[in-house]
Amino acid sequence: MRLCSVIITIKTATDIMTSLINAFVMMRIVTDGIQVFLIPSGPCIYFGPVACYAGHMFMTCFLEHNLIWMICSYVFRYYILYVRDPKARTLLLTAFCLSIPSFFHMTIWISFFDLKTNTIAPEALGLDESYPIVLTGPLIYYSTLTVHVQLAITACLVLLTYIWLRDVLLNYSLRMGGVTNDTKKLNRVLVKIITFQVFLPTFIFLGDTIFALQYSEWVEHEYLDYMISLVFMCSPIFSPFSYMLFVPHYRNFFAIKRERTDSLALEHRRDSRMKRTIVSITNGTVTN
Repeated sequence: MRLCSVIITIKTATDIMTSLINAFVMMRIVTDGIQVFLIPSGPCIYFGPVACYAGHMFMTCFLEHNLIWMICSYVFRYYILYVRDPKARTLLLTAFCLSIPSFFHMTIWISFFDLKTNTIAPEALGLDESYPIVLTGPLIYYSTLTVHVQLAITACLVLLTYIWLRDVLLNYSLRMGGVTNDTKKLNRVLVKIITFQVFLPTFIFLGDTIFALQYSEWVEHEYLDYMISLVFMCSPIFSPFSYMLFVPHYRNFFAIKRERTDSLALEHRRDSRMKRTIVSITNGTVTN
């Protein structure tokens, strides 16, 4: 559980960063198959177009890193069962190394941003002054397509890794008959966690599907412009529930009321036993 706590901490930190950056940009994504428009409405508009574009790219970077870390957490669970327990420092170093390629990739896209070619007046799209910044141009077009394709591929890898690891966990107790009951219980908990987590990449697929429908012009609706970012955010929002629902340590931490009830019941049973003991001793003394 100590190593699982490290994995959960890294995953949670990524979820928090994704949510904060999304709140910073609040990006609306519009496309007609020929052009892509990014219309921010968050606090980033007070810092300029570069900050909005950088925030958008780093939000997708954290989303991708979130999926990559899910794959790594599956691999670590296999490693813990069949090889040995890695050090917590190894997990932190691995998470840092895995984040470097994504950050480097996003930084390259941001370095190519140009205010003259990648911004357009809101009036050109019929927007009012409430949308002071509109990002468009070839850079926005190709970077957005690339990011959505990367997210879809990474989400597919998460599903494939889940299928492999679930079979490993389900057969672990059969292959290793000498394991303790505690290990078997923890193994069942891990199966429940990864089964819940496998639904998280479906939000990435749904966001990519909405973008594809817009891109192909099969569906045109103004509310779909907001849905892409909102659907993407469902993944980091629902991720903590996989631990709160199935890991006893965290479930008991949040179930404060139930813990108090259990402690009162335990105290009541203890008092009842003491009373019965006193009565037995008293009766024994009187009889004698």
